[in-house]
Amino acid sequence: MDEQNVSDSLFKWLQTFKVETPYETAADICSGVVLAEILNQIAPNFFDDEWQGKIKTDAETSNWRIKVSNLKKVLEGILEYYSTVLGQQITDFNLPDVNRIGEHGDTSELARLMQLVLGCAVNCEHKEGYIEQIMGMDEGVQQYIMNAIQELMSKETSTSTSFPDFSEMQQQVNREASSIAFSCRRVLVVRWKLVATLRFESMLCKF
Repeated sequence: MDEQNVSDSLFKWLQTFKVETPYETAADICSGVVLAEILNQIAPNFFDDEWQGKIKTDAETSNWRIKVSNLKKVLEGILEYYSTVLGQQITDFNLPDVNRIGEHGDTSELARLMQLVLGCAVNCEHKEGYIEQIMGMDEGVQQYIMNAIQELMSKETSTSTSFPDFSEMQQQVNREASSIAFSCRRVLVVRWKLVATLRFESMLCKF
């Protein structure tokens, strides 16, 4: 994917959210404050006021270490949301380097963080509304956003569904089959004894 176009498209998508902290450029969201407010709108029950209270709002003018601290909380919150709420584990996805975002304003790393926020939106309880909102954007922006969603979905694996252990299932089937076979043999033995007894008694009656 074209990183710059993806980054620009994701930022345009973020701008559809109305938050308290003003922002006009990508550099304005490198503190994590705006992203935290957006996550609070996407999933208020998870990214609640208590969680949002951990984000230092004075990071806009503070040193980069405070920004990085905020961004770490945002990233950790997103990953926890994926795991505990969506039942998804993100694998083989290059997680954003929050140090590079906070210290250098790295747009490539920021794009990956915005991509994860996008993933929260299109998988949340009100995902239909967010998807409809995306479909109302410019066609070119839509395409880059859909590509970002598709890439993210390809890296997700379910943690809520436990797949069956087929070797164990086969062992269970074998045990049950053996039990059934043993029971059948017992029935045949009992039947044979019964037939033999009846024949013997029939012979005795003739004498």
